[in-house]
Amino acid sequence: MAVRRLRDLPKDLDKKISRDFNNLIKEVHNELSSEVNMPVWTGFFASSWKASNTPVQATHDIMNYQPWASIKQEVFQGFKLTKVSTRPDAPVVEPRFPVGQGERIFSYRKAVFIGNKANYSQYVLETGEIQEFVQGQLGRLIKENMSDKGKLFIGGKVSEKYSGTTFTGFEA
Repeated sequence: MAVRRLRDLPKDLDKKISRDFNNLIKEVHNELSSEVNMPVWTGFFASSWKASNTPVQATHDIMNYQPWASIKQEVFQGFKLTKVSTRPDAPVVEPRFPVGQGERIFSYRKAVFIGNKANYSQYVLETGEIQEFVQGQLGRLIKENMSDKGKLFIGGKVSEKYSGTTFTGFEA
């Protein structure tokens, strides 16, 4: 007899799908939180990716978080002196919302949103590097980790000052 509902899946298959889905979320989060795939100036943007069952709000100001506030201040001081903006010598990329730590397990039965908490993330999302990641590496990660269905959204919700909301959904 065929299984008709997700809750009726055999326990071992349910565990496998759940494990695969959580591995996918962890790998996508790790890739987004790296200097290789993201634009890095201070490292705050690459450090601010978060996975959640609700859309992630971009509300965190870099000046409220160390060491990024100091790095930004240092760059600004240099700009005031030279009138030339230079890339910091040592950006810091430390994921602030790690996935896979503690007891947090995402259910493949619910959508997962991976978004960025930096309040300027909507501008970074316009650079095209996120789109390149989505079009290139994301598909590979899904194929490597998932053989069954789940929903994963990557994007950013624009703050209330600006119009529009963009979430791109992918069915794994």
